[in-house]
Amino acid sequence: MVSLRALLVGGALVAMANPSWAQASGATETEFLVSVTDADGVAKIQASNVVPLIPDRACYEWRVRLGQGDKLVSVTEVLTLPAEPKQWGGIDGNEYSLSKLSDDRKVSETTMFYKPQDGWVSHGWCVAEGDPTGPYSIKVLVGDRLLHQFDFTVENTPALTP
Repeated sequence: MVSLRALLVGGALVAMANPSWAQASGATETEFLVSVTDADGVAKIQASNVVPLIPDRACYEWRVRLGQGDKLVSVTEVLTLPAEPKQWGGIDGNEYSLSKLSDDRKVSETTMFYKPQDGWVSHGWCVAEGDPTGPYSIKVLVGDRLLHQFDFTVENTPALTP
């Protein structure tokens, strides 16, 4: 029979060999929010899987609540677009960017460190001139562990509906 001490030592070794196992116990809640700012500077925010193609006014944000509390965690975001955008704001021409682009420039991979607020981690993007329409996805990972995949579309639609 395996002793409790052997189990604890074994668990510690697994955690050291696989930090993602130790960092997060998984997502307990997720949200995908879309905001559109009107001409008066007022932002309307709602949960949606459709982002209007309104450059500099429409933004989207994913949120994941971790079951591990408020301990520092390394999160990787993989944003996949249906086609190459005209530019990657904050990435193109920025040698200090945390993001890496795929050779076809349709995928951005960004690793960020978070101290969750009430267990939540999040990141967002805003629509830019030259962004493609169509299906997008964002994968949120801790280590090699996929916490959640957000699938949404960017469309030529008017602002958010009530």
